[in-house]
Amino acid sequence: MLGYHKRKREQAIEGWISKKKTTIKSYLFARKKLIISLCVLLMLCIGAFVYVLPSVTSDQFRHFSRITPKNLNRLSADAFRKIIGYDYNEKIYAKDTAEIRVRLEASNMIYGGVRFFVKWFPYYELEIEFIEANPLFALIPQRQDFMPVIYSDKGEIYPYSANAADLPVVDAKEFGDVVLATKFLIDMRKNDVLLYSRISQLIPSEAERQIMVFFNDVDFRTKFSLDSDYWKIAFRHYRQLTRNTQVLNIELVDVLDLRFKQMAYTTEKKERSI
Repeated sequence: MLGYHKRKREQAIEGWISKKKTTIKSYLFARKKLIISLCVLLMLCIGAFVYVLPSVTSDQFRHFSRITPKNLNRLSADAFRKIIGYDYNEKIYAKDTAEIRVRLEASNMIYGGVRFFVKWFPYYELEIEFIEANPLFALIPQRQDFMPVIYSDKGEIYPYSANAADLPVVDAKEFGDVVLATKFLIDMRKNDVLLYSRISQLIPSEAERQIMVFFNDVDFRTKFSLDSDYWKIAFRHYRQLTRNTQVLNIELVDVLDLRFKQMAYTTEKKERSI
């Protein structure tokens, strides 16, 4: 009897184990894709932990495979390299970007701020985004035998060739007047680029508290104030007045004075006084 009960117990245990094995096999088969996906994910995590994380934590010791400047227009790749101070055979690391930023922002060919983008795939690449400085105006030389000097929207002498005939001509005697002309023309080009393109000559004068502008599509001069907060309104005011030529009686106007907010004064040609 004892042997019989022992066999029965062993058979019951074997049956229970067999049922569990069948249940597990059925569960694994039904979720085969999920298990494979989890295994792949686990392998990727292990790979990232072993290979990627060490490279991320030590990126200051890893040089960029590529240096790509964005928005190159007049600047050549060689000129860009000279500005940042690194030749093609020199390695650039993440710790060098602060120095590169300072050199670019100080350059007379870069207008505004500089931004960096790091790409990990397919290369460890550094993208440098900036806006190049553009010719803004031609400064009338003090001597007749000198050529006009081209200034950029950075407020500095433009180092590349540009056609002075395509730019407004500025007649300035003092350095402060050059700074004033730069600020005024940048603001006009930003708010009304078509109006900027119509300027033939500009005479800024801090001493006289005015900016005299000659537009090539009208026969009168226009005075603007030194108040930069009012310039945008003054440009719009000028547009409104010159559209309504009957009210302005444009043929008789010698000087249009827009130095006062929301007001316009005119001097007729017969008076010939500014």
